[in-house]
Amino acid sequence: MLSHVQRRLRELLASPEGVGAALREAGDPSAASLSGFVVSDAILAALPRLEVYANAYFLRILDVLKDDFGALAAALGEAGIHDVVTGYLLAHPPRHPSLRHVGDRLAAYLEGDPRAEPFRRRWPWCADLARLETALQDAFDAPDAAALRREALAALPQDVWPTLRLGFQPCVRVLHLGWPVAALYAAWESDAPIEPPAARESVAVLVWRRDESVRWRALEPLEAELLERARTGTRFAALCEIAAAARGEAGAPALVAALLGHWVETGLLAAE
Repeated sequence: MLSHVQRRLRELLASPEGVGAALREAGDPSAASLSGFVVSDAILAALPRLEVYANAYFLRILDVLKDDFGALAAALGEAGIHDVVTGYLLAHPPRHPSLRHVGDRLAAYLEGDPRAEPFRRRWPWCADLARLETALQDAFDAPDAAALRREALAALPQDVWPTLRLGFQPCVRVLHLGWPVAALYAAWESDAPIEPPAARESVAVLVWRRDESVRWRALEPLEAELLERARTGTRFAALCEIAAAARGEAGAPALVAALLGHWVETGLLAAE
């Protein structure tokens, strides 16, 4: 009996349309079924009493998403983020007991869900900003791996280098965004005035974690390509060929060496 009451309360409190709508859908417009487990008194009847808790449930999720997507919330404003969260929860009610995962599908919702079309028209860059903030959260939670040290690379025999494949930390993400939302995020991060992007601009952004701190930076197109190729197992010799095709045979070795050194120093690479 107790488990039945618990399940029913959860269903009603978490119903995106509200307690009253959920009861009407279940064929109980008068809320008579609540009398078995919700007490009415002179101040509040059972239905409005339960709706108080349902509203608190929504507001708690709203607060969590405003915290997880701080830049998005600041850019959209109070009314905007409230509307986005309401629409998102109607489309994708929480499916995990932990609030950490409540926003997992927000970027996908904003990017492609037909019900989010009004938001895309008003804020066409909002999905990319949500993708960036999701990647930052995922990088924070990603598992650790032993870092590759410069000494380990230096000790490799010369004949190993052409076939060398690099390993990356599980936290590393490379995003290809259609709007320059990284500048918006940087402004929010530094408490500067937020200026939404005025025009489309493709940009690659690297996200990773080091020393318990999540970091990010914009990438030049060539570095973004080399990172992506390296993460998918491309051998070192092939990476050099890609660099040579873009920058010429003379400059390629120095470029790749500099990038490799930077990736090691910033903690992107994992020892395998």
